[in-house]
Amino acid sequence: MCGPNTQLFSQVLLIIYFFTLSCATNITIGDQVVKVCQLADNITDPDVQQEHWYCNRHFLIPVVNMVLIFPLIWVRNISTFSYVSIFSVFAVFYIVAATIADFYKLKPHVTEEIMFPDIGMMPIMQFLPVFTLGFQCHMTSVPLYYELNNRSVKRYSFVILIASFLVFILYMLMGVYGLKTFGPDVNPDILLDYEAKDELMTIARVCLSGSIIGCYPIFAYLGRGAFEDTVIQVADKAGRQLERNSELRRALTLLIWHALAIGVALITASLGKVLAFVGSIAALFMLFFPGYMLWIESKNGNIGYKVSGSIMMFLGIFTFLWTIGFNAYSIYKSP
Repeated sequence: MCGPNTQLFSQVLLIIYFFTLSCATNITIGDQVVKVCQLADNITDPDVQQEHWYCNRHFLIPVVNMVLIFPLIWVRNISTFSYVSIFSVFAVFYIVAATIADFYKLKPHVTEEIMFPDIGMMPIMQFLPVFTLGFQCHMTSVPLYYELNNRSVKRYSFVILIASFLVFILYMLMGVYGLKTFGPDVNPDILLDYEAKDELMTIARVCLSGSIIGCYPIFAYLGRGAFEDTVIQVADKAGRQLERNSELRRALTLLIWHALAIGVALITASLGKVLAFVGSIAALFMLFFPGYMLWIESKNGNIGYKVSGSIMMFLGIFTFLWTIGFNAYSIYKSP
């Protein structure tokens, strides 16, 4: 529908998108496992933690990845991880419930001004990519549609509406109670703000880590598939015929993918910057490409499609460029 060049461009973006998600997964796992290690070793002082090398994220990230994740990335069928979605739903509900419970347990004193700050447009634009990342779901919409029993557009629309509503409520509760508990300086990874000895949050960290460990092989599988298609398509343009599903290429891709994802996680301490970058690409998938397809469909004479598609393409490109520029400026200004 969009042509081979647009397809190639979207596949390159998919590679970057899933690779960055793999890096964010490693960062999250490392941060949460560090807290669990602190609890197991009864560490409360950060200076003492530095003396315990086995509780350092630079040690734990490679170890956890090689022991728990590396064997899973070789799975050939991602339907093996269908159970992960059920566990992930439980983990999300538990983390939100634990955050609310901890707020009332800690009873923090937060003023009205901190709870409802006059944030202006700049912070809203700064966190717009995180919003697009959180509500991006259409990449799995086609497989989801075919998983429905007695599928129809009406039934599918109802499922999407209920799921989006639940996601919105959970995000809102997590954001409101995180802000009420820790104020405007709340960490992008809110679980890091809780002490290692907090029992409720220790269970939450284990749930989050288990869910993410199950998601990582899916990211690697989809990213490798996009890379495979890209390599074959580029080779076809160059007049060369490559064997599809080559075992050697598959092994090399997964090894390099995994090694680079671990390396990026080790040198990147801020999950927020990674999520912002992923969100900028998510804005293209969420806004630009659907808008582009509407714009193509408008050639049949539908003016509404043309206007809607043009607006969506503009918003997608604007969000992408804004986020890239803002992050580059922040890195340049940071000491």
